[in-house]
Amino acid sequence: MIHGIASLMSGRSLLGMFPFEVLSLLITMIVVYMIAGLYIHKSAAGIIAIFSPVFQLFHPYYTYGDTVESFLFPAMLMLIYSLLRADQENLKLSKAGWTIQGFLVGLTFLMKYTLLGGWIIFYIWIFIEYVTDKRYRDIQRLILWSLLGFLIAIVPWLIYFLVTHSLAAFIHVYFYENMHVYMLSDNSVFAKFLESLTIYSSFLRQDPLIFVCGFIGLIYLMFTNSIFKTWHGKALFVAMMISNAAFVVYGYHAGQVYQYYELAFFPYIVVPSVFLLIQLFKFYQFKITKVNESQIFIGSVLISLFLVLGVNNNILSSKIFPNNASVTLQSTTKPQQPAQIIFGNIMRQQSHGRPTLLNYGSIDMGFYTTSGALPTNYYFQNYNIAYNKAPQIMNSQNESIKKAKTQWVVVNTPAGKNIKQWHGTGSKKISAGNLNPGTKKISKVMLRNYRVVALHTQNFENTNVAYWLLKRKSAKPSD
Repeated sequence: MIHGIASLMSGRSLLGMFPFEVLSLLITMIVVYMIAGLYIHKSAAGIIAIFSPVFQLFHPYYTYGDTVESFLFPAMLMLIYSLLRADQENLKLSKAGWTIQGFLVGLTFLMKYTLLGGWIIFYIWIFIEYVTDKRYRDIQRLILWSLLGFLIAIVPWLIYFLVTHSLAAFIHVYFYENMHVYMLSDNSVFAKFLESLTIYSSFLRQDPLIFVCGFIGLIYLMFTNSIFKTWHGKALFVAMMISNAAFVVYGYHAGQVYQYYELAFFPYIVVPSVFLLIQLFKFYQFKITKVNESQIFIGSVLISLFLVLGVNNNILSSKIFPNNASVTLQSTTKPQQPAQIIFGNIMRQQSHGRPTLLNYGSIDMGFYTTSGALPTNYYFQNYNIAYNKAPQIMNSQNESIKKAKTQWVVVNTPAGKNIKQWHGTGSKKISAGNLNPGTKKISKVMLRNYRVVALHTQNFENTNVAYWLLKRKSAKPSD
């Protein structure tokens, strides 16, 4: 739905996603403000909230944005906020509180169920506490109002899938394929759990700021009595953090995790950071008055901006720096455009009606968006899956090339290699730079049915990539 609204605002680019990215950051700051407001006066809580984008925009875990981990960042913080509130009120949440959490569970369930680790432990733990203490009214409230929120989140989409006769396909792709195809580890459940914790431990040691805020901050959180009122609250927070870490990277080996997955670790780093800042405020008896409020606010915004620039260098790939490597590898002072824009313009100008396109062998890089093409192949892009686990993807694309089903084809190769030379890395899957598994074997058929119209080189994920735009030779009426 988000992408649908974004496309209405900007149909030929991803600019329409920008307001949603800003909204996500804004909600994160609001939730951090709410968390800090439980322990310190509102003015100081507001100042602390200003620094929260530093964690949500931490590179390389946040690179291009538009990821589930980024959009669900405030939702995960809202779960932690509910825990902190419940810890102060004998593990009791209001009807609205349970409804919100049920809604967030439904939202997360549909967006990326591997991010549900924290909620699973949260619900199980509190349910057991209620049963042990015979708090039957609270059990009823937990179940009924959480269920209401959950249904509000999923029923509209369930209806949509039923109306479009796509529920079976959704279940197969979203659950079966993700559980059986994407997982890289074939170890036992316990071994996979240990692998997840190993990955999380390594993550905490990768950056000094993450280590201080995540590891040292957590130790402080465990040994101070100024935050959690009960040991139950402390234990539950740690259990939620571990469960979250285990689910996020479950089934992956160390060194094979996509880094944007690990952005989901950060909400459990934000919270200890908030409490460290709260203690600094209290230790130095820092006071915000009407006299210094505006100066402190402006200063905090500038410091936060400086820190964001320190943890995320995306600005270097923006239009502020024209002709940067992500746009072109050509040495020229003449303003250039990336391959997506150039190819999109060509396809729209040289097509009668809506273009038909196949993005061969790699993940969609925005070529469908910029060209206005709607996919005509079921497997309109490739995925981070080895060929032997899902051979139908590349088989289908190769069949499309052999029969010249689409008017246009976009292919990538390493810069310096042409379509006839690129044989892949041998892994038979997408490699660094989103490079396809290889074009050498299909090149003869491809170049018999298509001709090269444009070539553009640019850098993607520290890899110099050549993008080739090919047009069908035998024109059809639709061309």
